[in-house]
Amino acid sequence: MIQNFHYLLDSNIISEIIKPNPNFSVIKKLAEHSGDCAICSTIWHELIYGVEQLEQGLRKTEINKFIQDDVKDSFDILPYTKESAEIQGQIRAQLKAKGFSVPFADSQIASIAIANNMILVTRNTKDFAQISSVSNLMLENWWEE
Repeated sequence: MIQNFHYLLDSNIISEIIKPNPNFSVIKKLAEHSGDCAICSTIWHELIYGVEQLEQGLRKTEINKFIQDDVKDSFDILPYTKESAEIQGQIRAQLKAKGFSVPFADSQIASIAIANNMILVTRNTKDFAQISSVSNLMLENWWEE
């Protein structure tokens, strides 16, 4: 049986977990919704890409261990599907017609959230505002109480 998740976490949520002084509100929300969160393949890519760019050393080793041991084991990684691709194409076309452009990765993340009827949790709600204006993307910012 495929589990239905309610929250799709952006990379800034995952990054917050490993900070020396993480935002209390974010950690509290993660604890409250621990079994109800997932990430998507685009976020997984961003995490891997980010750690691979770090210089060799203790910090890179620790972050890579966190990603491989904790993130991969704690969160399901949802795929980019045909449905997501169709939604993303529609969003990008609608925004282009209005004279707007959004980063490809952001529209891909949003389309996966929409396709799975999930709330996208991000600190960067402004980055997704244009997408919300032409779709039914649901957003939450866990940095705000």
